[in-house]
Amino acid sequence: MKNDDLRADRDELDYYPPRTSGKREKSLVLQVAAGVFLGGLALWLVQLAATALYAKLLMGTFTFGG
Repeated sequence: MKNDDLRADRDELDYYPPRTSGKREKSLVLQVAAGVFLGGLALWLVQLAATALYAKLLMGTFTFGG
């Protein structure tokens, strides 16, 4: 049990050609930046809609409750 060689073999790197283009990495950076921006914009719009709805509900209860 002590001398068992249970380590995995390394994958052969001959099958995978090395990537040299930086264009793909730049595209990924732009996609992440656009996703963060659009996600923040969507969250802001949801917060704005929720705040407007809450204000209308409060105004409605004050108007119709009295």
